[in-house]
Amino acid sequence: MEERFLYHIWDEGHLQYDLKAISGLSIKVIYRGQFNTGRGPDFKNAIIAINGQEFRGDIEIHFKTTDWQAHNHQEDSYYNQVILHVVLEHNVPYAQTIKENGETCEIMSLKNQLSEDIQKLWQEHKEYKTPAVYCDLLSAIDSDRLISILHLAGKRRFEAKCKRFNAALSLSNFDQILYEGIFEALGYSKNKLNTLQIAQSLPIHDIREFKKQGLTKSQLCSIYLCSFGLLQKSPKLLSEELSTDIWNDFEAQRWYAKKQPICWQLFRVRPQNHPIHRIIYISELIWEYADLGLMNTFCSRIELHGDIRKGFDSIWVPRQTLTKMATAKLGQSVVDNIYLNIFLPVLKVWQQKMGQDTRYIDEAYGKLKPLQENHITRFMHRYLNPSQIKLVKSKAIYQQGLMDIYHRYCDWHSCTECTSNHMSPIKS
Repeated sequence: MEERFLYHIWDEGHLQYDLKAISGLSIKVIYRGQFNTGRGPDFKNAIIAINGQEFRGDIEIHFKTTDWQAHNHQEDSYYNQVILHVVLEHNVPYAQTIKENGETCEIMSLKNQLSEDIQKLWQEHKEYKTPAVYCDLLSAIDSDRLISILHLAGKRRFEAKCKRFNAALSLSNFDQILYEGIFEALGYSKNKLNTLQIAQSLPIHDIREFKKQGLTKSQLCSIYLCSFGLLQKSPKLLSEELSTDIWNDFEAQRWYAKKQPICWQLFRVRPQNHPIHRIIYISELIWEYADLGLMNTFCSRIELHGDIRKGFDSIWVPRQTLTKMATAKLGQSVVDNIYLNIFLPVLKVWQQKMGQDTRYIDEAYGKLKPLQENHITRFMHRYLNPSQIKLVKSKAIYQQGLMDIYHRYCDWHSCTECTSNHMSPIKS
């Protein structure tokens, strides 16, 4: 049996009228919420009454109560708005589920609380076991067909990125869009718009001019950290001595005095992934290559090494940053993300503008190893069998194809449109 059968029970309201929580409190479902295909609880924006008191929030559904811990929801702030934990089997001695923020929510077991019609279907479901079915498209195709579909969808996603960067050139230039893309990647999902705001507020052109006038690399770093509130937000992340030096650099520089308030999301961010450490590293790189230009620097490295990836990777060497750590560097997952989602599409647009052959860029993209999984690829794995999951994990282009399908169809529950488009003969 799959969890989505439990989703169906909740979504269609196949429940008795007088519901009880494990604690004995009465439960009344006023609005079941909207099915969530993204990260977080299974149903969003539900409304229920517990002992007559109305609550609005999310619903999480599991086979067993212990699945809450098995899935690490107790450490995930995305589940702090859950108002009811619905389970098939309650298998812990406690009557409430504890959330990441320390608050609790009621637990309701579906056993003995199902409507009469669904109980009959339930019995048939238990007596007749069938192989797992994942989705109308993915469960109906073989591996060769899946490869073709994901390859084309991955190419489509890549070309869409190229079109977006090409459109951005009408408002900017290659150095700036590469600069903004790098900064956006530094923030991951929680802070990517915040780090992007830094690059947009302090353009690479201004940094180049400031450097000609005497701006030092430590002063550039101080602007990034102090003007945008990062150092103030995490005053204890760095040593007191280093924090003082950064503030002194900021007060001493004469180029950028703006204070831009940004709402940083830093709760439970690992120290090595903290934006402060990443920006300290990247500030030196930006300062170093501002004169030549980011695109010219990357392209000259590629020409020097005779290979796109080797030339790109040669940029991201460990650096002697303000922290006095000779091994300071970006994590490999961040570098991979910049390479795939930012640099390759920008490079292709660059080469197109130069009238150069871009087939070698497409080949580099097609050969790229898989990136670290994210919440979308993990979600889509629900609808794949084990051999298909292994195939998707073999190349980045297949992962990107799966994400393209998710954003185009799954996120909108457009199953009919998805199957009609992908079950027809493949067009190259």
